Amino acid sequence: MAELRVVRAEGSAEMRGRQVGRALSDRIQASIDFYHRYLERRGVSSAKLHDLLAPYLMASEVRFPEHMELLKGMSMGALVPVLELFAVNAFEELEPLLRAPEGGLLFLQKKEGHVPPPPILERCSSLTVRTGEGRLLFAHNEHWLAGDTGNVAVVIDFPGGGRPPVASPTVVCCLPAVGMNAHGTVQGIGSLTAADDGLGVPRVLVSRHALEARGREDAISRAALEGRAGGYGHVFGFTGGDAITVETTAKEHRALEGPGPHTNHYLDPDLAALAPEAAEGSQARYARLTELLERHPPSEPEDLMEIMRDHGSSPQAICLHPDTADGEEASTVMFSVVCDADERRMWVAGGIPCEHPYEEIDLSDLRV
Repeated sequence: MAELRVVRAEGSAEMRGRQVGRALSDRIQASIDFYHRYLERRGVSSAKLHDLLAPYLMASEVRFPEHMELLKGMSMGALVPVLELFAVNAFEELEPLLRAPEGGLLFLQKKEGHVPPPPILERCSSLTVRTGEGRLLFAHNEHWLAGDTGNVAVVIDFPGGGRPPVASPTVVCCLPAVGMNAHGTVQGIGSLTAADDGLGVPRVLVSRHALEARGREDAISRAALEGRAGGYGHVFGFTGGDAITVETTAKEHRALEGPGPHTNHYLDPDLAALAPEAAEGSQARYARLTELLERHPPSEPEDLMEIMRDHGSSPQAICLHPDTADGEEASTVMFSVVCDADERRMWVAGGIPCEHPYEEIDLSDLRV
């Protein structure tokens, strides 16, 4: 079982990137090797990759130059090409542009229901809970490609300049996107697809921006950033039990009040009308999460850990295991995270949560 690494990064964006890159260089290189294989199966050369990514690079450099400096620092620290690091952060925008190998379904076509779905569909699951004592609890299972298994870490990023530190479990090539900040704001994200998806700032950079939200209005504003390439379901929780989910497309957004679960289909009817039909897997996980929350309302972080280990909606399980027939392009849980927003506490399982223990992360310095 791989060690769950925790990296603390301070200083300028480039310095923080170098610190992360050096500390995680072996895992970043292993991750990049996997994406090389993925792209090679689709006949994508470095020159072609640049052509595909150019509009997203331009949008990101204009809107988030600091995040791009951090990625450049990571590339120098880990000794990998920055374009390839950016490609992983823009994977949800890039992958639909690629042809499938041997006529098979693309991963995100399976993941987001672009075409008639295969039997097994897998995606992220997030939820917030308000306890009887008014505490806000949060959980998220990150589903992604099995070829990237083990290439995860927890990054605690101190950007300075009055911005809040953030703590985030993440796939090592990606910017922090899921987790908690020093204000006690928590965020889970889940990919969504709509008819207005297009060119713009990749979803991961938008979610990194939103992870610094100070409260609900700031969270809505950040999630609804103009010029984004596509949509996410941003599950936000705040100290004192407040919670909202912000669903976005590339152009529209809606805020859904209150705590609860979210998977990978729109709950707002207006936004759902812009999207493909909700996939069976997303609906099954959402229904199972709702059932578990109603049957035994959680009151402690351990209760959420049990929910995130659940297999009751198999084959579209909350705790998803890879289908060996799909090899390294199967989907699986990359990590699972549980947070107590009021206490600023975080627990992370560095893999499938029924097989990996939750470890508490030291967040004693996560303060504003």
